[in-house]
Amino acid sequence: MQLSKIKIKNYRLIVDAELDVDKKTTLIVGRNNTAKTSCMDCIGNVLNGRDFSYDDYPLEKREELHRLLTQFMAKEITYTELCEKLALISIEFEVDYSLDDPDANLGALSPFIIDVDVDTTTALIRAECKLKIDEKSLWNLFESSFYRNGTYSPDNEEVHNRLVDNFRKLFGLILYAVNPKNVEDRQIKATKELSDLFPFYSIPAERTLGEDGVQNNNSLSALITSFFDMSEDDLDPRVSEEVKTLRKIVEDANKDVQKRSDAILSSVVNSSIGFGYPNGEELQLGVTTQLRIDDQIKNQTKLSYTFGLSGESLPSTHNGLGYKNLIKMEFLLAAFARDVEKHGTACIPLLFIEEPESHMHPQMQHAFADYLEKFLGKISSVHIQTFLTSHSAHIANTMDFSKIRYAQKTKSGVIYKNLHSFAEKNPANMDFIKKYLTLSRCDLFFADKIIFVEGASERLLLPDVITKCDKAGLFASRKYNLPAQYYALIEIGGHMPINSFLL
Repeated sequence: MQLSKIKIKNYRLIVDAELDVDKKTTLIVGRNNTAKTSCMDCIGNVLNGRDFSYDDYPLEKREELHRLLTQFMAKEITYTELCEKLALISIEFEVDYSLDDPDANLGALSPFIIDVDVDTTTALIRAECKLKIDEKSLWNLFESSFYRNGTYSPDNEEVHNRLVDNFRKLFGLILYAVNPKNVEDRQIKATKELSDLFPFYSIPAERTLGEDGVQNNNSLSALITSFFDMSEDDLDPRVSEEVKTLRKIVEDANKDVQKRSDAILSSVVNSSIGFGYPNGEELQLGVTTQLRIDDQIKNQTKLSYTFGLSGESLPSTHNGLGYKNLIKMEFLLAAFARDVEKHGTACIPLLFIEEPESHMHPQMQHAFADYLEKFLGKISSVHIQTFLTSHSAHIANTMDFSKIRYAQKTKSGVIYKNLHSFAEKNPANMDFIKKYLTLSRCDLFFADKIIFVEGASERLLLPDVITKCDKAGLFASRKYNLPAQYYALIEIGGHMPINSFLL
């Protein structure tokens, strides 16, 4: 079984969008501020059971929200009508289990299959951010903002502030299993059932390796801590014997250090204290230390780099950021794979990596994109579906064309163009497109404007022409003149441009 489609409505820049999900890796590309990260944030909020905030509600829907609330408080519409007309933040997951054995146990997906028809091979899961406060409580919350001494006199600023401050109190997430053949047929489900189906892990763009000894969820120290805290049955078989040996050494050392330190420090304390206390008839002072070697291992573990046979080492700060970024992601992926194994095979793990290219040189970016699926298959026996967001032409050029989803901002909101669908509809053009989408031409995924030129002469001359036009004030009538935008020059060499799939 696999996640095949995600539909999101009314979340930040995403008003109504569909994201077709590749069975292995989905690469979301596009220029800045096209809701690439927002898509994953929305998924993460739902899978982790977090309520949405007012900041998550789309700007173009907020006026309507205020208008409907005003109509309710003015007694122009009922509470039921208010609930029906509100634009809801929602996300829908479509799971395809057509390739699974009909007699197989679908595990964590089973609670979401409510259609007993054996021919149905799709499960629909929908989460909606609905008004959860009852009518009386809603009225009491906003009454003072709309009425002064019983007279209807709304204070719009106060209404807005109260709406912002109480958004999580007003709206809550409700999860449904939906019959794909009858969307009105639905059953309420628990968030834990969804998180069991979709173990979700996110590696954000801002990554620190945690080598300074500061403990955080993404540090090397946290990974070491997990080895001490996990039960033996949960340990990765590939490291279990080594971890058990380390635990035994640490346990014996803890006992020995504890006994010796207590005796020595007690003697020191008793020799240092005077004033007649304690005397022989009273309890003697002692010292009990709380030394734990495992705590030192957990909190003071740092990465280092060893040189050759000499065994000399250098601190990790002496290595380049690109390698540190890659090492950090390897640690995090290994930790995620270990957690996924606990869920068994009957789940759909989702992995989100934001801008993996950070600090990597071009060849490293290419190698990462090319090897990622093999690496995940090596460290986990459970099939993981991965989402990447990137601004790297090198990664976009390395990934198969069918895996790319182009995020485009339109007047009606962000859409995710499925380039695999384009490929299926235009099979005769695919060979040309794959040859055409060279490394330099992958820039078109990230630019505000694309300027097609016929050859090298135009490509060399046009930047100078644009600069001179700008100095002459020819772009002055534009709000954002061309030099201030992110434009790319693409040579087409007399061929027909392939920008149709981006328009």
